[in-house]
Amino acid sequence: MKPEGGDSLRAELVVVSDVHLRTIDDARSLLLRDALRRLDPAVEHLVLNGDIFDFCSGDAPYYRAKFAPLGEELATIAARGTRVTFVEGNHEIGMRQVGWPGVEVVDERDLVVALKSGTRIKVCHGDLIIDDPWYRAFRGLIKSRVGTAIARTVPGSWIDAYAMKHASISRSQDKYRTLDHGRILAAFDRWLAEGACEHGIIGHFHVPYAEPRPGGGGCMMSVESWDRPNFLLFGDGVFARTYPKEKGAPFVVSPAESVFKAS
Repeated sequence: MKPEGGDSLRAELVVVSDVHLRTIDDARSLLLRDALRRLDPAVEHLVLNGDIFDFCSGDAPYYRAKFAPLGEELATIAARGTRVTFVEGNHEIGMRQVGWPGVEVVDERDLVVALKSGTRIKVCHGDLIIDDPWYRAFRGLIKSRVGTAIARTVPGSWIDAYAMKHASISRSQDKYRTLDHGRILAAFDRWLAEGACEHGIIGHFHVPYAEPRPGGGGCMMSVESWDRPNFLLFGDGVFARTYPKEKGAPFVVSPAESVFKAS
């Protein structure tokens, strides 16, 4: 099924990542939910590849109530027959307990998407593909039973206020950060080599990579952040992107191209 736009979004696989929702009715949320409602029923697999929220603790009643409308819409998509998978990012914890019917949650590093066409695509949020012991230790503590147990002792609104403030400060520094693309893509290739998958998809770095593997035979793809709202699509062996700008507007689909093409 070739990726197609129009009034509905049609592809074998649809991936969204790094939306960083703060409320259920902010501009990003309304645009995301509109697009999800217009997914074609023929979509085989929808993957939410982490950091969909600025912060969410799936086992906390506060967050389950806060983001319930999104959960209901994802459950509706799953009930239609589309497989829906939520890959936990570094801004989410305890998502296995969120309780959205029909939505599968992956809180380990990797997901393998096996499409009916026979194509196998390896997916992860991306923050763990680079071997950084300090980051892994910090992430492990935050997501540990001890960390989540401590979080449950604090009112959800307090955690939310702190998380929103911290996320705002972190994002304000993004434009000053320099990414080592060579290091990221080398780690990407090593990660993709661990297993028999043709292509790999990550998020986290907020860069829309669409790069061939150095040894040939497959693509290294990533999903851009929702500073520029977007979806990554796959079908008939082709990767494409769409950038919705307003609710109800037709989806315009274009081929995914290397970020280094212009250079």
